[in-house]
Amino acid sequence: PKNSAAVRGAGAAAAPPQAGNRADVPAPGSYPHSRQSKPRQESEEEEVEKRNKKPRTRTEPRTKNRKKSGSSIVTVEDDEAEGTQEKAAAPKHKEIEIQFAQEAAQEAAVATAETLEEFKPSEAVLGFLAGKYLYPLAHKSSKFPRARWFCRLCEYHCDNLAKCREHYLDTRHSRLSRTKEVETTLYHLPRPNKHHLDCLNSLLATVEKEQGLSTSDLNIRQAVAQSVHSLLQEHIQGCTVRLYGSSLSGFGLKFANVNLDLQITADQKPHLALLKALEVLHDSPEYLEVADEFTAKIPTIKFMTTTGLACELSLNNHQAYQTSSLLKDYWSLDPRVRTVGVAFRYWASVVRMDRQAEGTLPPHTFAILLVYFLQQQTKPVLPCIHEYLDPSNEDVYISPVEGLAGWRTQNKMSPAELWIELFAFLSIGFKSVELVVSIKKSGMLTNEEKQWKTKRLAVEDPFSCKRNLCRSIQA
Repeated sequence: PKNSAAVRGAGAAAAPPQAGNRADVPAPGSYPHSRQSKPRQESEEEEVEKRNKKPRTRTEPRTKNRKKSGSSIVTVEDDEAEGTQEKAAAPKHKEIEIQFAQEAAQEAAVATAETLEEFKPSEAVLGFLAGKYLYPLAHKSSKFPRARWFCRLCEYHCDNLAKCREHYLDTRHSRLSRTKEVETTLYHLPRPNKHHLDCLNSLLATVEKEQGLSTSDLNIRQAVAQSVHSLLQEHIQGCTVRLYGSSLSGFGLKFANVNLDLQITADQKPHLALLKALEVLHDSPEYLEVADEFTAKIPTIKFMTTTGLACELSLNNHQAYQTSSLLKDYWSLDPRVRTVGVAFRYWASVVRMDRQAEGTLPPHTFAILLVYFLQQQTKPVLPCIHEYLDPSNEDVYISPVEGLAGWRTQNKMSPAELWIELFAFLSIGFKSVELVVSIKKSGMLTNEEKQWKTKRLAVEDPFSCKRNLCRSIQA
């Protein structure tokens, strides 16, 4: 943001700061940092220095906008210098490509002549190919005896310079090359200082407060579930209505839907129960805009409360309820989980990565990713709750209250530090080609163990082990 305009005017005097009056003074670490131009009185030494200062002649170099050593400020002249370097680099690149094409033709001529002499490319071409991750083979490959070059990025063998050119122009190589450049950049990002962390901690706390579900919000949603339960129990014998999803786990946002699970007895027919629930909700004055979505993959009834909460009622969603109960226990173990969890969930919403119908991820996947990351730390922030459970009863989650009461973490990182490490872990620290995200065990789980052949990100559903939550990701 631009700085506010400086106060101008002849004879304006700077008012001395009032002790104890901090209404207009920004707090330390606040952002943006507004600059206030304050006229200052010059000392006698400075006035003498100004009078004795020699005017700059036209022959002297212009240093006014030069970048000081160690400074992070980029000036106009720096930009012009970088632009000049880029323009100079373009002809050099074309020259080396022309030289590469000439040497490729010479190599082909030598191969056609069938001479015993082996063509050796110039140092310039060797450097050019090294920039494309292509290197000459030190020893011949037994599997590819004609190959003379090897791409360390794609693990691909090439016979000659012409094949090397075909390879580095290939779409797959270009994509992997761009990915490698991004990874290299991420690896060399500077570490944040204390000021950065303070600002980020403040921002995360603000996001949690403004976007996350407070205790009162969770109580209101629980009251909605109780109200619907009381209403439907009068018309559907033996039924129960319970919360699941983010309204139960706590990882949700203020604008998230209220997910309700309708449980019926074994002797009742599901379709008749849903039709009856639709009829009862439609006739009730407490609920508005009641509509069915029975043709969807998971048949639901959508409606609004008089207070404006959007609700969805589904039938026998047992596994989702178990997962939500598990995440609720993780959410309650450490306040940093709530702060980072809400911010991560909000980030996913802003970048539209939590829309499964559009080919991204189910919303609760981000809570699982966060829990997994916190479990994998050198000093874990969270335990693996599944290690406290009875293995003979995996389908029903019963909170191990006594076991969790004794859990104490040795990790003292702030929410800001965990937030930065979370994105570093997911971007360059986690080998998604080999590993599966699983919060059911404290160690690593490989694709080979799961017998999953995917090379993309894979997240295991805690209560449906064969289900990959990332199966909806589109290329």
